[in-house]
Amino acid sequence: MALEKTARIDRGRQSPTVVEIAKRAGCSIATVSRVLNRPETVAIDLRERILRLVDELGYVPNGSARALRSSRSRLIGLIVPTLDAAIFTRMLEGLESRLAPAGASLVYSATGYDLDRETRVVRNLIEKGVDGIVLVGSCHRKETLKLLREHKVRFAITYALSEDDSIPSMGFDNRSGGALAANYLADLGHRHLGVIAGVTRDNDRASGRLEGFLAMAERRGISRSSVVVVESPYEFSRGRAAAKLILNQNRNVTAIFCGSDVLAVGAMRGCKDAGLNVPQDISMIGFDNLDIAEYLTPGLTTVDVPARLMGEQAANYFLADQHSLDIHARVELETRLIVRDSTAPAKDRQ
Repeated sequence: MALEKTARIDRGRQSPTVVEIAKRAGCSIATVSRVLNRPETVAIDLRERILRLVDELGYVPNGSARALRSSRSRLIGLIVPTLDAAIFTRMLEGLESRLAPAGASLVYSATGYDLDRETRVVRNLIEKGVDGIVLVGSCHRKETLKLLREHKVRFAITYALSEDDSIPSMGFDNRSGGALAANYLADLGHRHLGVIAGVTRDNDRASGRLEGFLAMAERRGISRSSVVVVESPYEFSRGRAAAKLILNQNRNVTAIFCGSDVLAVGAMRGCKDAGLNVPQDISMIGFDNLDIAEYLTPGLTTVDVPARLMGEQAANYFLADQHSLDIHARVELETRLIVRDSTAPAKDRQ
């Protein structure tokens, strides 16, 4: 029989205990412990009843407490949307460069931009006894943040700045980065613009870059409604396809801003497929300043993200003692435009 929703305990107080689960399941504390540690030793019906309660009540074994009582090195978890993009690898390197000399270890996982999966990963890391967790962006499930707070696991967000002062953040203003691109293209005389944004659903970085670009374009006298916007996963092939979509909607577009360098590389190929040369016929701007941006032909104009420094600053927060946490709890980093050969003054096409 399925557990009723009313069976949930009040999550406003501390996390449920093994005692509470045992009481509700009608069994001993030892039995609950066996289910959590050696489930094969407990009868299937009772095991499933206890596991349903564990899930329904949101119980997480407090591995962090076990870690603090042990003599093992500190363990920090890093959860990123993907490890395919080199930009997150740079942050990882920055974290490790600070944590390793301090005797702390780093464990990392990718979520595929799935916030529900992120919640499960956080739960798993807490069970493993991590002392802290690094998250990307400010968009997370309420359950994720509740888990971290209930289990007193130190955490911080990166790649964004939290509007909640109680959430530590080491990042940058994504809107500002998008605005840099729009302002520069307007300076070059471009009026017919396209944007290949990342998928904005559950992604504050992608939505921030898009909004910053559109707001600045409007400020420079370019109507938002005239900008052709296509959202796309961060993949080369998707950037290529998105560029073709933009050009099919408005062949007069003379510049495209991409929410990542990966999308920009694909978009440059898409423009070539359409018989357009970068930057003679169409200008291109990326975001991230990955290593590949400098070595493309033409070199990619892009918004630089201080990824490695962000990782170093996050590590400083986790290594700080209780008395100096405030100093490291909010670090705002700057983005800057790196101008290369993929942008040029606008030239109307007939």
